[in-house]
Amino acid sequence: MRRIALLLVLLPLLAGCAERWSRPGTSEEASDAMNAACGNEAQLAVPPHMVWQMVEPARIERDRRCWRDGNREHCRVTERFRPARYDMVDLAISAREQHRTACMREKGFTFEGYRPLRLN
Repeated sequence: MRRIALLLVLLPLLAGCAERWSRPGTSEEASDAMNAACGNEAQLAVPPHMVWQMVEPARIERDRRCWRDGNREHCRVTERFRPARYDMVDLAISAREQHRTACMREKGFTFEGYRPLRLN
């Protein structure tokens, strides 16, 4: 569960790194730094609102296995019940993203789209 919570916190940050913001006279590194600063400001302004919520509904998985025995075909269908899965979900993600985007626009940046995520 801790891994999922960590992923929920890091996912918006990773997504923010892949965005391209521009402002005349500003380098890509400076805009990335400003995006990170606005992300930090958004984290403080809109804290996580974690709730226990269903993330996957209950379902029945069916598995059909068939084989031939001479000229006849035999099939066996097995069913397996998978219960609903619940986990902690942050309901404030979209509000935090809106805050970060508004911060970037207030600083004079315009959103230019996405670029491939660099891992170095």
